[in-house]
Amino acid sequence: MAAMGRRRALGVLLGGGLAWALPRASAAAPPPSGRVSVVARLGSPSVEVGEAVELMIEVTSYDGEDTPDPTLPDLTAMGFAVEGPRTTFNQRSSWINGRVSSTVSKGWVYYLIPSKPGRFELPVQVMWGGKAVRAPAVPVVEVTGAPTPAAPVIAEAGSRPTEAQGDVFVWASVDKARAFVGEPIAYELEIYERVRFQNIHLRELPGFLDFWSEALPEGKQRAEVVAGVAYRVHPGMRRALFPQRAGALTISAAQVGVGARRRVSGQALQIEVLPLPAAGQPPGFSPNNVGTFTIAAKVDRAAVKVGEPFTLTVMIRGDGNIRTIDPGAWPELPGMRRYDPKVETKVVVGERFGGERRYDFLVIPEVGGALTIPAFTFAYFDPAKERYEVASTPTLAIEVEGPPATVNAGGARELSEEAGASDAAQGAADELLAPIFAGEGLTRAAAREPWLTYERWQVGMAAAPALGIAGWAAAGLHRRYGADAAGRARAAKLARQRELVSQAERAVSSGDGFHGALAQALQTLALERAGAAGEGLPRRGLLELLRRRGCDPVEVTLLGDLLDRCDAARFGANAGENASARREVLAQAMKLLRSSSLARGGGGG
Repeated sequence: MAAMGRRRALGVLLGGGLAWALPRASAAAPPPSGRVSVVARLGSPSVEVGEAVELMIEVTSYDGEDTPDPTLPDLTAMGFAVEGPRTTFNQRSSWINGRVSSTVSKGWVYYLIPSKPGRFELPVQVMWGGKAVRAPAVPVVEVTGAPTPAAPVIAEAGSRPTEAQGDVFVWASVDKARAFVGEPIAYELEIYERVRFQNIHLRELPGFLDFWSEALPEGKQRAEVVAGVAYRVHPGMRRALFPQRAGALTISAAQVGVGARRRVSGQALQIEVLPLPAAGQPPGFSPNNVGTFTIAAKVDRAAVKVGEPFTLTVMIRGDGNIRTIDPGAWPELPGMRRYDPKVETKVVVGERFGGERRYDFLVIPEVGGALTIPAFTFAYFDPAKERYEVASTPTLAIEVEGPPATVNAGGARELSEEAGASDAAQGAADELLAPIFAGEGLTRAAAREPWLTYERWQVGMAAAPALGIAGWAAAGLHRRYGADAAGRARAAKLARQRELVSQAERAVSSGDGFHGALAQALQTLALERAGAAGEGLPRRGLLELLRRRGCDPVEVTLLGDLLDRCDAARFGANAGENASARREVLAQAMKLLRSSSLARGGGGG
């Protein structure tokens, strides 16, 4: 009986549940107009300018039909900024008239942010079967408040707000409304709020098109009263702006977010930028040199030897865009070789933007005597005085120990025609670093009959005493008439050269000592080819002597370039050469050392 009671109760519940479900399923039947429907509604019927309102759309399809995406009106033309959408998906099945019916619903949520007041209708539709299916109710939103400024206003230097602008507003200011190309302008963005919000943040940064921008230190939060209303003022950003062209330039407006849905925009500013005046402009003047600057120069040593490098430092300091200044062409240094400088920039950021640009030159004197480093000049435009200025350094004196330069009527150094190189020493140079022959295999040869026979052995034994006497006599002649001290010295130089090349080969990967060893090997080659006349010559004179000796001019030029490159890597701006670059230098040097006209000896000049 108890079991029958439970079955009867279960039947009642099932019957009641089915009776409850049927009317709901019937209510979900497709509308008479078609098998797709669309509904649109707003989260709020009214908002203020800058406050986001939700537009929620649901599209439902029936019995397996595709669910199309909605089509919205031109919201941008209406003055709305659009974020989103966020989407949802839901699928249901229902029992209708003895069969299962399925429905698929997709949802879209858009956030619309108005920029102007007014009444706006937002019709929504979908396309299905080539026809437009519209939402039966058209959402309408009422927007109140002041419109967001669209056109930029002409900036006023140091302007401050004079009236309260709601509970939150954005204020942008500049320290000057009129500037020259390249003249720094201080830009500041601040946020005023009188109600404590938990989340105020920059959503869109101002745009600095046609300006070079550098960050400045931000200000501090403070309290300020505007037209009798107390505000907390939050620092947004500070920038040093350097206009890059003349004309009416615009700094676009910034936008802040208040909470998750509200947007507040600032005001765009227009700056008048003047071209640099043509009157008094120095030839080749760079428009990057705008500000106030000084220039100084110094050397790390005032007394050196010929061929001994020293460092020349030139420093430009001042207020302006120190990162982009252009010093122009550097003056020539008579009697000295100068390499490209190492450049270091130190930026100083405070109320103004400036700093120091430092140029370190490697300089190698080529002649002895009292040499002079000429003055360095730097031309700039001072916007405060509205005129061009030229800063300069005094000349610097360098005492160089070594033979002074002597020149002939044509301006070239007189060189001795005495080569000073013997045939034996030249032969040793020919064999310098000769490549080792390494065939891929050994040639097979047929076996031959032994050369040494009994008869030949007897003759050799009889001739041995005579050969010994002849050898003793030849040794005496060699000691009396053999190679002189100069020949032995040249042989020692060649042996030293081979050792230097081996040292350079071992240092290719690490770079330790590579350029020094290779430079010494190349210098030895040049001096051996030039002979006694090359001793003590500066590099340019030595290279000219080699050309007069008949060496290939292209190879002589390459020799000079390799020596300069080694010097620059050891002392100058190319100290960061990698292993690949060192292998390239070594390969070029080996060609000169093995098979060039410098190694072979060429013709005399």
